[in-house]
Amino acid sequence: MMTMNITVTQTNPLSLTIPHVVNNPVIKPVMQGEFFEEMQLTATIHEFLFKVTKGNHVFWVGVAVPFGTTDFSRIQVFFHPTVVQLRPPQPPIVHATEGDYPTFTGGWSGSLQRYIALQGSQLASVRRVPLLVPFTTMAALGADREQNMFAIDPVATLSNVTAATQAAFVPFLPPPNLTDVGVTSFSSGIQAMRKFIAAMKPSGLIREVIDFDSPFILTEPAELTPSPGAVSSCYTHHDVPHGDDHQQHRRTVGCRPDTSLRQQDMGSGGVTDLCARDHHAQ
Repeated sequence: MMTMNITVTQTNPLSLTIPHVVNNPVIKPVMQGEFFEEMQLTATIHEFLFKVTKGNHVFWVGVAVPFGTTDFSRIQVFFHPTVVQLRPPQPPIVHATEGDYPTFTGGWSGSLQRYIALQGSQLASVRRVPLLVPFTTMAALGADREQNMFAIDPVATLSNVTAATQAAFVPFLPPPNLTDVGVTSFSSGIQAMRKFIAAMKPSGLIREVIDFDSPFILTEPAELTPSPGAVSSCYTHHDVPHGDDHQQHRRTVGCRPDTSLRQQDMGSGGVTDLCARDHHAQ
């Protein structure tokens, strides 16, 4: 196994790293047959943006920490949709470019960075667990392992980020030892999540896998995403096949039938906003 030197640098302004209130409109958890009802969800979080340098490559990871968090050994990792959305025969929609990634400018800061607060506040309303948002280029989904921040030394990469996060609160403590990792993806983010699960498999740290709506993508199979020892769930528009082991797999249907999501994964609302609070409450 190859080992790289890893350095982590916090870049967010003080206004985001100190506790601040985030308000998001979400849909209340619903039972089958009920109407959707919007509500305001308020949470207090800290937001960090880490520049992670591994060898000659720069990566970026956002972290949302619920106010009052003291345990940094348990984390949730969220994978955003791909930054290039294919929609043949029309031209693809490009939300952020490879060229802007090293400096985290353009669409990365303008469109993607919002996922830290958007998802972090929803998680904070039900769990005091840090949420990591690895910002993922299209190159990271290809064959070159060095373009993916988790392909080499994934546990060390996570550990360095969580250690830097903990140090912002209690710098005198030793780095935390990761014990539990939950992983979530929204829509086409399933591609990055699958690569993450494969890289993390030898560690046995993944306890939870949640897929928000990837089966609604026409090219994606309508099935659960497994990881050894983890509980897998899918929140989608369709029934998802599940195995006989109900401790390891659950079938869940609970998101709105919004056909625009096929072309607007990066929209301001979407399935994640509708389902995340309900999911995390379980």
